[in-house]
Amino acid sequence: MARRVVVGWDGSAAAASALDWAVRRSPDAERIEVVEVDAGRHRVEQRRDPEEAAASVRQEHPWLEVEVVRERGAVGRALAARSSAECLVVLGGRGNEERRLGHRTSTAYRVVLGADGPVAVIPAGYRSGRDVVLGVVDRADARVVALTAAAEAARRHQRLIAVHATSSMLGLADLVDGQDRTREHQEAEALFDEVLAPVRDAHPDLPVVRRTVRGRPSDVLLAASRNAALLVLGRDVERPQRGRPVTHSSMLLSRSPVMVVPPATRL
Repeated sequence: MARRVVVGWDGSAAAASALDWAVRRSPDAERIEVVEVDAGRHRVEQRRDPEEAAASVRQEHPWLEVEVVRERGAVGRALAARSSAECLVVLGGRGNEERRLGHRTSTAYRVVLGADGPVAVIPAGYRSGRDVVLGVVDRADARVVALTAAAEAARRHQRLIAVHATSSMLGLADLVDGQDRTREHQEAEALFDEVLAPVRDAHPDLPVVRRTVRGRPSDVLLAASRNAALLVLGRDVERPQRGRPVTHSSMLLSRSPVMVVPPATRL
């Protein structure tokens, strides 16, 4: 449980959703920092002052320390600098008020790349969902990602859905013979066994579902997490031959919150 939570603030509906999610997700947090960064460009028209937002949180949660912090400089660098292995950074996803589609999520991705702790991106207007989806993309940092996802599922008293995508060469899934399918299934099960082993030890009563789906990892994960409470991914996931990395695509298009977990996260 992160005792300190940093929320990026720009006065938008997406930022308000991020703050609301951060408070609801972290009832035991000791401190929330509402951080407004003046980058001198790409500013969203202010709809709400950060002091007003902080005052509303204090009124509803008087035991929670809420501080407004104002900084200048590059947004991604400033927010990443406030991160740590024991701190959760929460950012608003793409909002309808943005003219430059994807700008906010691109900034969030820069925070993810520079952060020393987990970063959550919350779509504007998101309220609730069921189950925590764990993206099992590869073995890199899989233990810390799986344990973080399991802790989130246990906190919510919901299932952990572990999802792994397999892709056939040239996308010709129907031409894969039975032997190849069996080998593919065995490899996926071995990966699940390895990744989920620490979850069984740490959360023996947690319901865990395994799903192996054919398709591009980003498409599979977005479909699996469409109505989820949270999608949890590692930071250093595979980069496709063309297009965005899986993490960036998920942050940009997901209808559910996405939490990205770097290797430095302390469990």
